[in-house]
Amino acid sequence: MKNWISLFWTYESEIPAGMGFPIFEKAHWLWLAGLLLVSLILLKLAAGRSAVFGEKLAHILGWSLLAMELYRDVVLILIGHYGIYELPLHLCSMAGFLCTLHMLFHKEWMGQVLYTLCLPGAMAALLFPDWVTYPPIHFMTIHGFVFHGTVVLYICLALLRRDIIPSLRALWKPMIFLCVIVPPIYVFNKIVHANYLFINVPSPGSPLVFLEKWFGNPGYLVAYGAIILLVMLGMDVGYMMCNHPLFNSH
Repeated sequence: MKNWISLFWTYESEIPAGMGFPIFEKAHWLWLAGLLLVSLILLKLAAGRSAVFGEKLAHILGWSLLAMELYRDVVLILIGHYGIYELPLHLCSMAGFLCTLHMLFHKEWMGQVLYTLCLPGAMAALLFPDWVTYPPIHFMTIHGFVFHGTVVLYICLALLRRDIIPSLRALWKPMIFLCVIVPPIYVFNKIVHANYLFINVPSPGSPLVFLEKWFGNPGYLVAYGAIILLVMLGMDVGYMMCNHPLFNSH
């Protein structure tokens, strides 16, 4: 614990080996359990109180995501490690900004993107975090879990409030979003040797590693794209089934 405290503001490249936490072990489960508990309490409160409470909570979450992203950037600048590899070009970083914008403007296409892409993306990040080289208590670990957990919570709250209404007919909107952002980021990655969206190299410890073993690189991108499409379809179909009269006969 003392070592964790002394390393709290230390950047990844300067952290001694063995100070991180393995996925699906004690520290990881504790973080996930804590986030789940807080989220369930807040969603239950939002469901049981007035629409004004839900709107205030949505605003708190939306602004908090923006504040957390700015906080992370400021800290990285202060410790001298903000650079080309810390830009907000990962899907979950974009999700934070999209949540804030959706909270302000309630654009329908933003809701579709948040639900079909950002919700499963943030949940996958929580299950397979790429910040495991940091100690369980570290400013980047706290930011990683709380930020992604807040993205999930905001989207779930928006679904509860029907600020987001998923539609299979609107699936083309997140697909267009991907077509707009992926090619330039892929080229940018190649130029600066970055790995935003994990489209140049799979995230360590994630299922993408197995895809790379099976299909090679860049061959795994075809399977990656197919999985994303299936996930988007599954999200919309799952929402339709959950809202079908057959499942809501009561």
